[in-house]
This record gives sequence, C-alpha cells and structure tokens, in this order.
Amino acid sequence: MSEEDVSPNDRTAGVLVRLRGLLPSLSAKEQAIAEVVLGDPANVAQLSISQVARRAEVSDTSVTRFCRRLGLTGYPELRLALAAAVQHAHSGWRLRVGTQGDIEPDDTAAEVIVKMAHADASAIQDSVEQLDATTLDAASRLLARARRIEVYGVGSSGLVAADMEYKLQHLGLPCSAFSDVHRALMNAAHLGPGDVAVGISHSGRTQETLDPLREASLHGASTLALTNDSRSPITALADLVLCSAGREAPFRSGATISRIGQLFVVDCLYVRLAQASGPDATNAALSLAHRAVERHRAVSGNGTSEGKERP
Repeated sequence: MSEEDVSPNDRTAGVLVRLRGLLPSLSAKEQAIAEVVLGDPANVAQLSISQVARRAEVSDTSVTRFCRRLGLTGYPELRLALAAAVQHAHSGWRLRVGTQGDIEPDDTAAEVIVKMAHADASAIQDSVEQLDATTLDAASRLLARARRIEVYGVGSSGLVAADMEYKLQHLGLPCSAFSDVHRALMNAAHLGPGDVAVGISHSGRTQETLDPLREASLHGASTLALTNDSRSPITALADLVLCSAGREAPFRSGATISRIGQLFVVDCLYVRLAQASGPDATNAALSLAHRAVERHRAVSGNGTSEGKERP
C-alpha cells in the first residue's frame, strides 16, 4: 500500500505512540528530532520546521525525512498530528500510574516498581490506540475458519506465540507455535489455501519470523502479522496487520514492555473468537479442555482435587 492510499486520519492517528515504538530503530539524527518532539509535543506543534531543526541540531531536510519515516507526507502534517495528539491526551481517558521515565542505574526499588507499572500500563493504553477494531474482527474471522493455524515468533515474541497457541487450542482450534526457524520453515512449506500463518515480531524485522511467513504465503496460506511497527518489512508479507505498542528501553530490551501490548492483542483476538463461537460452543470447548487435564491435578487427603485453578 502506498502513502497515497492511506487517508490523512490513518497517517496522523497515534503519531506519538508510533514514534515511541520506533525510537530504537531510528538513526542518530532521527532520535535527536524525536527527543525534541516527545519532550514537548504541544510546543512543537506551534514551531516552524526550521525551529525544530535548530533545536535538534539537524537540517530542515532531516526533519522532512523524519516525518516520512513516521508515514506522514511532511512537516505540516506532523504539526497537525501533534496538535490532535495533545488534544486527545487532555480529553480522552488514560491509564496513569506514577511518574513516567526510563529506569536509571541508581533508581530505588520503589522507583523501579512505579516506573515499570507506568510503562506497562502505558503499553496497554498505547496498544488500545494502535489496534484497529475492523482489522481485529477480520483477523478473528480468518482464524475461526482456518483449516490449520501456525504461529511464528522468536525471543520474547516466541513467548507470545506460545500464549496464542495455548489460547486458540483452548477453543479447539488447530494451532501450533514455532520458535525454531527450521521447524517453522518446514511446517510452513506444507501449508496451503485455507491455512493461516501468523508472524509475531515487535520490530517487524526479525528474519527468523519473516522467512516462514514468506514461505507460508508462497504456498497460498493467508498471513497475519502482529508488530509494533506498522511500516516494518513484516507488514509487506501479511494480508492483515495488527499493531501493538510498547517501547523497549534500557534494562528492559526484550522484556515485559515489548510483550505486554502483544499479549493484550492476543487476548482481544481470543475474546472475539470466543464471542463468534457463541457461549454454548465456547463453554463446551473449554469444558473438554478442563476435563482432559483434571486428572493431573494434585489430590488432597480426602481424595478430592485441590484448588480451583483451571488451565
């Protein structure tokens, strides 16, 4: 899809969320501009391109390239997007937990707890703003009618892939997750029309995830991507793209902050699939799974199963 095919509302929506997510992949000059923008978006919305360039110590051309990196047509559209983002922040609901900021080497335990809580809560809120409801429903319909579902993810995204496998299997859907690229490629080669391949990658650039998703597509399988970067290479391989949010920061690279948004999206998919199946079918599928594992629970002295946990 070209820039011309994207509406202005789509390009400007959630610009600060996209920018925070893109930070690790930006060049030094782009990061300098990003720091100026994120430091005071309301003020930047009132500045000229030359004023922003001077504050970031870059050229006007670098600011224009930065805007295009965000998927915008230029600096005027960035100003409009920032003004809208500031207005939304003041009018919409936000999860607010403690003081915002990256974890520093000399932070106390109490400060770490508050900052982590804020970052994780922000990842959920930012994912709410990034996730398109229409695409979510299209993805749930695709998965519901799939003959076979495979999920690819490595590193921290591999844990999210395993969570998706667990949830979909709970509903009785034929889903398998792969974090080993050789196994992923081998199984992707056997997919075809009617099957669905899901690639999960926070950066959208993990080759071990891109390769099996591409292989599955070559054999006619439908493809779905879950990523933090809506302009990353994985989106070119996917029929449908779901966007999460969560900025990795020092001390937390590959940690909960990059997974929390992805897990939130997977939960939303799970709930929409359960709703589509209807309460009777969903309860029947869950009951089958619960009964199948019940005999593996610890037995108390009176011969009854202990605890009320369910799988």
